[in-house]
Amino acid sequence: MSLGVVRVPLDSLVFPHRRQISFKVREKLKRVFKNLSKAGAAEVCIPCTVEEAEFGQILAHLGLSADQLRRTRGKGQKDLPLLTEIQLSCLYGEHLVAAAKGNKETSLVVHLFSADLLDPLLEIISTFSYETQQSDGELYQKIVESYHRDEVTYAFCMGSLTEPKERNIKMLMRPKNLAIVKALNSLLEIPAMMEQLVLGNIHKWLALHINEQIIHYLNHISVVWKEGICEGKKTLIQSLDIDSIRILQFRTPTICPGDADTIERLFDNGTLFPSVTDSGDRDMLRRNVLSRDIVIPSFETLQENIHYVSFTAKILVRHVVDKLPLYKSSKKRSPTIFKALSSSWVALEVVKVEANDGDLMEIEGPASPSLAFTQLCLACLRLFPWLQDALPPCEDFLQDNFKPGVKKPCVLYVLRLVFKLGFRTSKI
Repeated sequence: MSLGVVRVPLDSLVFPHRRQISFKVREKLKRVFKNLSKAGAAEVCIPCTVEEAEFGQILAHLGLSADQLRRTRGKGQKDLPLLTEIQLSCLYGEHLVAAAKGNKETSLVVHLFSADLLDPLLEIISTFSYETQQSDGELYQKIVESYHRDEVTYAFCMGSLTEPKERNIKMLMRPKNLAIVKALNSLLEIPAMMEQLVLGNIHKWLALHINEQIIHYLNHISVVWKEGICEGKKTLIQSLDIDSIRILQFRTPTICPGDADTIERLFDNGTLFPSVTDSGDRDMLRRNVLSRDIVIPSFETLQENIHYVSFTAKILVRHVVDKLPLYKSSKKRSPTIFKALSSSWVALEVVKVEANDGDLMEIEGPASPSLAFTQLCLACLRLFPWLQDALPPCEDFLQDNFKPGVKKPCVLYVLRLVFKLGFRTSKI
């Protein structure tokens, strides 16, 4: 049974089964410990079992009754009694002690248990030792939900991230990135989709200055899955599983017969959406998936697309866009590439789209910087090997036989197109 919670000097903790201290584990725990200490939390604690006679000595040293000690559970660090002059044998926590010493702490929180619970506790620890750490998506959801609401949970989740990911989250949560956070949060309703979130990529997204495109794609994922495939049914949205999402992502069933055949077969044998058992719901999901006339999106398709869009962004910054001002303020962000170009855009009397290289065809409808920007991006994607110096990840044959490099005729072609589309920058 739980006997209570106390603070104990680090030197009073004994570990019968000593372990080699892992540098990576220790450094991660240092951040967890530091964040929780700032919040004054007692969540980082070490379990310890004590015999009945030893428990009597502890009560005598603390000057508390057994009932008073039990009421210490749930209290913050500063409100816990300090137990000195008694050594405690701990089940585990050697890495945490090393992390606390690295943070120049002098004491740790210890949760006391009756020695009668030693075997059950060890069995529980052994049984669940295979459990994996929380995914980035799970941690992100808890961080968002606890932000400015629950300091302890927020500190624990932030400390559970690697240091680069923690920096990325702090960067993302700045007021100037609120629109991206809002679009990202719309996917929290699809827990399985959040399993794919990789927080290590966030800084790469923000560095490209293509916020509008990232927000549009995040909303696209949300609309396709929640409305297009699940028709807004919350029970189905919650029943989506990560394996089915991974099977369907990148597929275009109305365009590729092979994809359609595979999807039909996997629906028939129950591989897709196994937790959805209602025949009507399964028929609806099958029908909606097979009717998709676009690449079925996910976080992985987003990241794959960003590999290529990043080349477009770098080409536009290098050859077309005037220098972007950079702001270190958490509230004021640098203009995106689209906003920078839109500010120099002049509406044309006749709306034109590029039908062939260099040939623009008149179309009906109002002119817009968005339409012009889309055409410019497509042109850069077609010519990207000759507008910059690197190739995206591709087949070894292309890597060995295709040498990229900036070619002046291609740059001039893009600049002429920029002018024809109505953009006016100093680089034209």
